[in-house]
Amino acid sequence: MSALHRLTLLLSLILSFGFGNSYAQDQIQKAEELLPKAEGEQRIVLLQELSKLYLDVNIDRSIDYLKEVVVLSSENPSNHANALYDLGNLYRRVNNFRRALDCHLQALEIRKSTSDELAISASYNNIGEIHKILNKHKEALEYFNQSLEIRKKEGSQKEVAYTLNNIGSVYWLDKDYSYALEYYLKSLEIRSKLGDKSDIAASLNNLGNVYKNLNKYNKALDYYKKALSIREELGDESLMAYTLNDIGGIYWRLNNFNESLNFYNRALKIRREIGNKRYTAATLKNIGTVYKDLNELDFSLKHYNESLKIYDEIGELKEQANVYSLIGNLYSSYNNFDKSQEYHKIALNLHEKLGNTKGIAYSSNSIGEILMDYYKSDDALQYLESAYENANYSKDRNLQKSTSENLFEYYSNKGDYKKALEYYRNYSNTQYDSIADQYDKARISEFEAKYEISKNKEEIQGLKEYNRMQTILIYLFIVLIIFAGIIGYITNKNIKLRKETTATLTDKNRELEEINSRLKESDIVLRDLNLTKDKIFNIISTDLRDPFIDLKNISTKLIESFEEKDVEHQKALALGIRDLSVHTNELVENILLWSASQAGKTNFTPKYFNIRESINGILQKLSGPIIEKNLKFLFNMDNTSMVYADSAAMSEVFKNLISNAIKFSYPEGKITISAREKKYLVEMEISDEGVGMSKSNLNKIFRLDSNYLALGTAQEKGAGIGLLLCKEYIEKNGGKIWAESEEGKGSSFYITIPKSEKIMESVPKTKA
Repeated sequence: MSALHRLTLLLSLILSFGFGNSYAQDQIQKAEELLPKAEGEQRIVLLQELSKLYLDVNIDRSIDYLKEVVVLSSENPSNHANALYDLGNLYRRVNNFRRALDCHLQALEIRKSTSDELAISASYNNIGEIHKILNKHKEALEYFNQSLEIRKKEGSQKEVAYTLNNIGSVYWLDKDYSYALEYYLKSLEIRSKLGDKSDIAASLNNLGNVYKNLNKYNKALDYYKKALSIREELGDESLMAYTLNDIGGIYWRLNNFNESLNFYNRALKIRREIGNKRYTAATLKNIGTVYKDLNELDFSLKHYNESLKIYDEIGELKEQANVYSLIGNLYSSYNNFDKSQEYHKIALNLHEKLGNTKGIAYSSNSIGEILMDYYKSDDALQYLESAYENANYSKDRNLQKSTSENLFEYYSNKGDYKKALEYYRNYSNTQYDSIADQYDKARISEFEAKYEISKNKEEIQGLKEYNRMQTILIYLFIVLIIFAGIIGYITNKNIKLRKETTATLTDKNRELEEINSRLKESDIVLRDLNLTKDKIFNIISTDLRDPFIDLKNISTKLIESFEEKDVEHQKALALGIRDLSVHTNELVENILLWSASQAGKTNFTPKYFNIRESINGILQKLSGPIIEKNLKFLFNMDNTSMVYADSAAMSEVFKNLISNAIKFSYPEGKITISAREKKYLVEMEISDEGVGMSKSNLNKIFRLDSNYLALGTAQEKGAGIGLLLCKEYIEKNGGKIWAESEEGKGSSFYITIPKSEKIMESVPKTKA
């Protein structure tokens, strides 16, 4: 027996036992004791085995040993290429893709000289995979196709299916779902014939990914569940967890949050048991998002923080940044915008460190939105412009749309309509479905049809005529596409000619654009003035006239009743006159106040005042209708709660909202007034259990151009002007107003009021 053969046998025995932590160290020590005296082929074999032993213990040492193998095997082209190939795989494992690519390219050149076609195809495939990781999709496809060409001729069907799947994954990353579907289906067809259940499940899962991105969630769910069934049968827990997580994502998109949590928690349990930290963190992040949508904010934050802790342990900076962004969004739900900004800025710093343009765009856009919408700060611009620039660089269509829309809003608010128009055009460019998109959908249907036919070959004869008609329709569609392309080409040429002939008119066009922008601005102002005028005329012509007619009729009846001397009847008529007088007085007051505010004649003087004291004063004034309906008031608020706003304006707001709650409550009903303390705001809720509103009517209540009116439970009338006044006063005092309602179950009106001067500094001051 040769020395080399004996050494190989010894090392095989060492490895055959397997190893735990202590045992592995023992075997490594024995192998390393043999190394100093080993030479030539013996040393190469020993180095290779040590590299394998260190693979899961210390990968850097594994790489060092394999480097020496590369040097020592340089005289044997085949062995040298194999060593470079293995070293490339190790570098890929530690995410050193540049060195991995270099090793695989060297291995490929050597293999080309040896004409080992199958080895060449393996190199092509690995080089393609690295290019895919590096987002060089064009190069990845070139190498995958070269690998496929060889494997179709000389490789196994399993290898062909693997490469087809790789090509499909590149098209999937490029969002070219028609081609992705074509290659995934071809791979599945081969794998189905081979009967390899693990590979079949992988293909089914990939098809689920395609349909998920096409928003065909039920179809995606069908493929995922088929993949899960196979993986459960095989007992492959790691891949089961992967599919369970995908199914959880589909149920989340379908707003079925309970089912989503069910599948996510099943995936989490498996991943924790396996000890896969990266995927455990990913599932915790997903669960946090579901709880956010369920408005369980504490549970959401708990899961996000658990996820963040794990990503920090494994040094996954990109995912840490993503979780920081999610926590930033979560704090926005609390209206804690300082904290939200803090987390978005941490995410931004990490994305900048990584050079992740898409992440930079998202975080900058989030910070810019907060500064623009909430703080009204000019600092928003630098973040929004950075977001726009990075969104365009990353070519992410959704981010391009969002950043353009925000810059349009920013410049519109500043009155720079020329700039606003520029970004509005960019926003509009993201809002179309191209002919290519429609063609994509047609191709998807074609591939689906082809695959279904190939699965059922015994039915092909009966389907030939149908397939022929489908083919004719597809060709007709292609002809239409070509025809549309020709028209588009001709149109494009005409556009270019027009541009050339009108180049000298550019300056005039710019002037016209500026004039047009000013006209649009004036048009908006005039439209609002017309709506205001129409609203007032409508109130005067109907709502204000009707009470006076009623007063005339009731007073006439009261005069006539003196002849009958019916005291109870006279009392009822007098009460009717009183109620109408109160209603009319309130209506006139609201019209005058709202008109003055619209004309800019209202002077707001903010100061600190106690909410409960203000509400108590309103309830005293409204005690009459409260007692008549025997209504119960519940308070859920701190009696010492203070806000910073114009107290007279807020008193009008409280009066109108509480009056409405009384008006639309049933006798002996309940009205709840709540106040929740936020960091910079107090959020108030005034809710009743009365008649409520439909969704369509709810959308009309704060609009000038709507004439929605409703009678109270005691037939009380209203003109709708009170809610417009509330909106006007709330917004000019730095707050917001919105409502929720369900027909037959009551309504809740929400308002926010600043707690300090800091917030009011950003509110435009109204001059008398």
